[in-house]
Amino acid sequence: MAERRGLHRERAAALLNLADLDARTGRTRDALARYRAALDAGRLAKDPYATGRAMESVGGAYQELGDWQRAADWYGRALAQRLARDERADQARLYGRLGTVHTYAGRYGEALRNWRAAAAGHRRLGDAAGHARALSEAARVQEYAGRPEDSARTCEEAAEGARRAGDVRLHAALRLRLADTLERLGDPVAARLHRVAADRLLAPRPGAPAAVGQDGAAGHGTPADTPRSTYEIRSGSQKN
Repeated sequence: MAERRGLHRERAAALLNLADLDARTGRTRDALARYRAALDAGRLAKDPYATGRAMESVGGAYQELGDWQRAADWYGRALAQRLARDERADQARLYGRLGTVHTYAGRYGEALRNWRAAAAGHRRLGDAAGHARALSEAARVQEYAGRPEDSARTCEEAAEGARRAGDVRLHAALRLRLADTLERLGDPVAARLHRVAADRLLAPRPGAPAAVGQDGAAGHGTPADTPRSTYEIRSGSQKN
């Protein structure tokens, strides 16, 4: 039995590697099929790492295909396993991924709930920058939902968190977003102050490279939690 489990574990690992290659080269449906096969092998091996990794990657593949409902379903399954195993860093990441797909789907109540949970998870982990990024996404969702005053308050909280974390690019991007929100709320004076603060943060310092805006992290584009590859998971719990 142990030998059989070992073979299933090896098969799961091989399938995950092949699926990652498919994902990196744009063969999303092939990646999806292999991730699901890896999940089956991981279950036969009773390997929680392989099953959790595969479930999250299946969710990522569905996200890449624009199937927000299936992506949320698979991220939810992966999260349930991480919660049962008390894997807190993975929980925080998955709450963020759920927040991302719910945002894309226009389910702003669910998106906000998950981004708040992600922020709380990062705070408990002592990850100040992750906490600030999650709050920045919560602010984005509030703005999409037509709650600009709430968005401004949350964005201010996120900006302060980014300042404490020493994340200059995120801090500046949040100041610019806050300026846009305040402009829409009819407070151009406060908006101008935040733009000046952002300019100062981004100004090049003698002997240091200029800071540039962080694409997708706190601007107006893609939700921040989407990793460089949608499907491949790189986390603290990953085994070599």
